[in-house]
Amino acid sequence: MKKGYKGFYAFNDPMGAPDSKAGITGHFEVRLGVYQNSYSRNSHVACFDVLYVGPSRAIENLEKAVKQEFDWSIERDGRGHSEWISGWTTKMLETEIDKIIDGYKFKVQKVPKKFLPLTVDNVKDMYAWLEEN
Repeated sequence: MKKGYKGFYAFNDPMGAPDSKAGITGHFEVRLGVYQNSYSRNSHVACFDVLYVGPSRAIENLEKAVKQEFDWSIERDGRGHSEWISGWTTKMLETEIDKIIDGYKFKVQKVPKKFLPLTVDNVKDMYAWLEEN
């Protein structure tokens, strides 16, 4: 991972609800590992369906803007709840995030589709791409 970079991710509810979880991390494999601990790999592989990367401050500002935009769709405040956006799949959410990025001119990059969904199995390939760009 590039020094001073973080990622803003979103993934669909693994149980099938039309909801998405969104958040930021500077350690993708660690965060994916935490999510994987909740499920057997035989039933669900933790992944990020949508991912943007950029300097830490830009990613942190993007997270604030997304949470502000989706305030009424976020289930409730508090750890474990404040990142779930109800009624929004990642496909729907991605379109809105792209509009937020364009409107605020955030200096972030969307990770190419060839690395998505991002899992612990392909995170090193994404890191290599990021180092080149």
